[in-house]
Formats: sequence, structure tokens, C-alpha cells
Amino acid sequence: MELPLDPAVSRLKFDREIATYYKLHDRHIQLGRWLIKAEFPEVFVIFGTPNLRPPGVLFGAQIDFTNYDFWPPSVWVVNPFTREPYKMREIAQPAAVSPTIARCARPSGGLCPGESQGLQLNNLLVAADPDEVPFLCLPGVREYHRHPAHTGDSWFLHRGGTEGTLNWILEQLWVYGVQPIDSYNLQIANLQFAIAGFGQSQVPA
Repeated sequence: MELPLDPAVSRLKFDREIATYYKLHDRHIQLGRWLIKAEFPEVFVIFGTPNLRPPGVLFGAQIDFTNYDFWPPSVWVVNPFTREPYKMREIAQPAAVSPTIARCARPSGGLCPGESQGLQLNNLLVAADPDEVPFLCLPGVREYHRHPAHTGDSWFLHRGGTEGTLNWILEQLWVYGVQPIDSYNLQIANLQFAIAGFGQSQVPA
């Protein structure tokens, strides 16, 4: 396939994305977002839960910046150890990757794979079949803009903004995939601490 953008230009834009990431490096680490590998055109990031005791690893993200930014990046949620993309059936349970609880961000009126009219809550990660690899249903992601349900929401309506940038993608994956689990576990830990403290205060001197 012929690429419509000079690879040297794409590489330059890729390098800028990596440099921008490192400007917020400390914040990324504190939130559990670790850039493991960045070799043009691919980035591999692992997401963890810093508020869980002990902290845990949730999932990885493989991001492809081929032909960036004439094309938006391609994003896949993957096993953090093997880098193999998860299938839908592997992330459908609450104990696994949690973006499945979020809404699909498609334009009004469009349907994502496996949906039907009247469905209210949709997955951020969507696939037509449990054995398919789901795509990230967000504007600024290549698979979103290439899906027939999203033809009315061209990438060029978003290009040049924050959507589709590396830091933006990591933030979305964190908001929908890590923060709910991290917050839940922190609340449970605080509750357990409060109960333990209450029990100690009732012990006679």
C-alpha cells in the first residue's frame, strides 16, 4: 500500500509525540502508565493500578503511528506480557480489562458492531463476536474512523487537536480502563482501614 505521507515527516511527528510524553513522564509513572518501548512507528505502554495494595498490572496498549498524522494512530489493548491483542471474550468479565463498562463514543445515530437499535450502554471496546479482537471506539483512533458506522466523523475533523495524540490516548485508556478499578480499590482499602481503626478504638485499655 502506498503511503500518502513522507515517512520522514511521519517519523518527525512521532518523535514529537514521544518528547511530549516525556515532558509528563513523572505524572505518567505516578498514574501507572509506563512507556516500555518506543520505536517508530510503534509504542508499547503498560497500565498499572498504583492505588491497589499491592499495585497490579492491568493491560498493555500497542499503538501504531504509521503514516501519522495523515492517519490517526491504531490502538489495540493487549496482554501486557505477551503483547497479544485480547479477544472480546477475554475482557468481558469485570475482573479483566475494564474499558468494557464505558460508552461507545460513536457519532449519534451510528451503530458499532454487535449493537442493535435501542441499546443504551455500549462498550468502549467493541467487536461483533466474542472471538474477535475489539477495537477502541473513540474518535482519534484509526479503527474508529475506518469503521462504516463512523463515516460521518472523519479523522480530518479531529486532526490537529489533542485527539489522536499519544498523551490523549493514554489518558483515555487510563480514565476508562484504570481509574474505575483504582478508585474502587482505594475506597475498599480506606473502608477496611476505617473498620480496623474503629475496632482498635473499642478495645478496653
